[in-house]
Amino acid sequence: MSCSGKECLGWAARDSSGHLSPYQFSRRAVGSDDVWVKITHCGVCYGDVVFTRNEVGNAKYPMVPGHEIAGVVKEIGSNVLGFKVGDYVGIGTTVKSCQECEWCDISQEFHCAKRVGTFNAVDVDGTITQGGYSGHYVVHQRFCFKIPDGYPLASAAPLLCAGVTVYSPMMRHKMNQPGKSLGVIGVGGLGHMAIKFGKAFGLSITVFSTNESKKDEALNKLGADKFVVSSNAQQMAAQANSLDFIIDTASGDHPFDPYISFLKTNGVLVLVGVPSEVKFSPLSLVRGNKTITGSVTGGDKERQEMLNFCAAHKIYPEIEVIPIEYINEAFERLIKRDVKYRFVIDIENSLKHEITGVVKEVGSNVHGFKVGDHVGIGTMANSCQECEWCDISQEVHCTKRVWTFNSVDVDGTITQGGYSSHYVIHQRFCYKIPDGYPLASAAPLLCAGITVYSPMMRHKMNQPGKSLGVIGVGGLGHMAIKFGKAFGLSVTVFSTSESKKDEALNKLGADKFVVSSNEQQMAAQANSLDLIIDTASGDHPFDPYISLLKPNGVLVLVGVPSEVKFSPMSLIMGNKTITGNVTGGNKVWQEMLNFCAAHKIYPDIEVIPVEYINEALERLIKRDVKYQFVIDIENSLK
Repeated sequence: MSCSGKECLGWAARDSSGHLSPYQFSRRAVGSDDVWVKITHCGVCYGDVVFTRNEVGNAKYPMVPGHEIAGVVKEIGSNVLGFKVGDYVGIGTTVKSCQECEWCDISQEFHCAKRVGTFNAVDVDGTITQGGYSGHYVVHQRFCFKIPDGYPLASAAPLLCAGVTVYSPMMRHKMNQPGKSLGVIGVGGLGHMAIKFGKAFGLSITVFSTNESKKDEALNKLGADKFVVSSNAQQMAAQANSLDFIIDTASGDHPFDPYISFLKTNGVLVLVGVPSEVKFSPLSLVRGNKTITGSVTGGDKERQEMLNFCAAHKIYPEIEVIPIEYINEAFERLIKRDVKYRFVIDIENSLKHEITGVVKEVGSNVHGFKVGDHVGIGTMANSCQECEWCDISQEVHCTKRVWTFNSVDVDGTITQGGYSSHYVIHQRFCYKIPDGYPLASAAPLLCAGITVYSPMMRHKMNQPGKSLGVIGVGGLGHMAIKFGKAFGLSVTVFSTSESKKDEALNKLGADKFVVSSNEQQMAAQANSLDLIIDTASGDHPFDPYISLLKPNGVLVLVGVPSEVKFSPMSLIMGNKTITGNVTGGNKVWQEMLNFCAAHKIYPDIEVIPVEYINEALERLIKRDVKYQFVIDIENSLK
């Protein structure tokens, strides 16, 4: 049980510009009924834009937005029975209510007069709630929801608002009756979920959009049955009296009488979008006993029910995963409706931690370093140093490890990373950079380098003559190629981009280049590889790559796509293996640095001043770098 609040790093708006930047604050202490959640992902809702820019008028700055939260339970209170440490969970738009009024009694807590919102509300301890654009959250167990086993956390996040916003009225108005007909106005974050739920319920779906260009996606990707361009009078007229229900997700102003005319007798139109006004003839409702109703979100029971339904029916929101540094640009794109269909922030992996420098002072027990040594620091700053994992130099698996940034240090402060002038580090996690090796080149080795070197050594891929496949030619991929060639391996590169062929073969030294979308080229590599390192974070099929492995071959995941999906027979037929790798231990780190120096292996880098970091992060998102940015801290922090 925590006796005091927990320090937390988030991104906050300070004023009505809505511009977000890093902000450190304290979460309330974990109470007896609370769950402490480490946030891994947070969906981006248009409401986040509205609140941070004070369009509602009650902004409490600094404001950390975000109410589509997914993460992992790290601590529970003494009265919590439904959750355990390690559970995958979600948090939605509400984090507390009175739990005794008429609305709470029927699990419609959003209407409780004492409801506490996930952000910009007064919490039970009198502080202001801060949302999910942050490292962790403390929430009452009633408002914490179990994410079913195997359901991706990134996909779960948008369900906690966008998903339940359409699921709730669909259930309330009994739209889960196969054979009924549903109209969906708008194909965005809400609309695309209404289509997915509708198809799972067995409904006939008609999509209405102002944009003809969305037709193919609505019909062929999302599975709608009909597509109507709302400005086409002939197409619109053909829908008269055809629909049992309509879900209107459009927030732009639009006429209502035409849509009401599409409803059958006793039909219902549900408003979940927010146009500036609703205006229609009363006769549109009176003739046919038709109804217009609104819906804002769902209650706690509906949220859990919806999560279970999505897992059971394999319903996944269409998402674009972004780092937190991209959030201001994401807001601008959201305003322009330039997203398919929901942004999700990768909270867990957003910042960086590759540090090199010069020793300026050592403690009294330090014997391996002296003032003036060139050294590096990687992803960890400390560990317990006595558990089974620390004993075998696999400190990354230590339950008491301390990360280089955004972690609780040994003195109780929060660790801050290497976008700074100096760092204090335990000697175990400080690594000697060999004499003559450039500091700028050494920096990326402390994360990108070790991430591929470690699994190559673990799977004995330092044997000349073996064959290695590398999926993706970026910061990780180009290092895998360099290590592979130094080990004497035959290296085959797989990429979606033909334009990378010359560089992969002639600059990086790969032996073969395969365009992954070329079936003939892929088929020619069958049963040819001992090991594959998969650095791709974009979604891609796995069965084709597994088929390229020899018997007993291994595919190592170091990239993070939204899901991994393959046929079990792909592994069974050939005793093949898929394994993951996050980083290495301290001995492997030093070994890798020495290996790079001995074999003159240097990452391909672009050195930048710290003032350029925001532009660099934008370019990184667009993959516009060959192959790693390195900040010149010494000459740009003055």
